[in-house]
Amino acid sequence: MAAVEALTAAVDQLIALFNAKAMDLPDGFFDRKTQFVLNGAPFETLLGQPPTDPLVLMLARGPAGYRFAVKALQHAVPDAKIERGELAHDGDPFKLKTRLWLSGTLRGTGEAVNTVVELTLRLAADAHVAVAETAVDPSVLSKIRESRLRP
Repeated sequence: MAAVEALTAAVDQLIALFNAKAMDLPDGFFDRKTQFVLNGAPFETLLGQPPTDPLVLMLARGPAGYRFAVKALQHAVPDAKIERGELAHDGDPFKLKTRLWLSGTLRGTGEAVNTVVELTLRLAADAHVAVAETAVDPSVLSKIRESRLRP
């Protein structure tokens, strides 16, 4: 139970840091190999280069991958805020699920974003996040991508 409480505190700390526009991370939350998956696609496959390229892996995984993705999101939705729902286990002690609510305004259009993000964290034996999987409505994700390209 203490591990679940510690993980919950780390998730809440990460959300608070995101909402404060800070790029800091809770100690030990991600390691350099943590993989990020968006709508079933590993982040490194979305960068337009071979996913096995060492530079791509360096940018797409671990704390650098988190910061790279968050900066892109915060550029597209400058006032982005996240709130979370209840954390749930489905019997697997190495998997945690929750819903996040992402809200804000798209850059350049003023259009409001208010969407649910399904988050699944797969933990390594030492309790750091090995894989962070997110699922976002593809139409909302498309609008965020378009907004990211605006100056």
